Amino acid sequence: MPTNLDRNAAVNIPCPKCGDKTEQTIATLELSPRLRCPTCLVLFRVDFKKIMQRIKEAEAKIENQKRRMGG
Repeated sequence: MPTNLDRNAAVNIPCPKCGDKTEQTIATLELSPRLRCPTCLVLFRVDFKKIMQRIKEAEAKIENQKRRMGG
């Protein structure tokens, strides 16, 4: 999934049970999409493809804004 995003960039993933956020790098999530919430200790799976799709959509919006602003 090519993207301009650095694989070492961190993202915050909310726990599906309590909502507390866990910070992980893109590279870590790609290799191991299971996280344990530091607050409630629930183990949950992250949909890596969905995260990457949302990142791509955000990047596209940023690029569109840059073009509109003449940048």
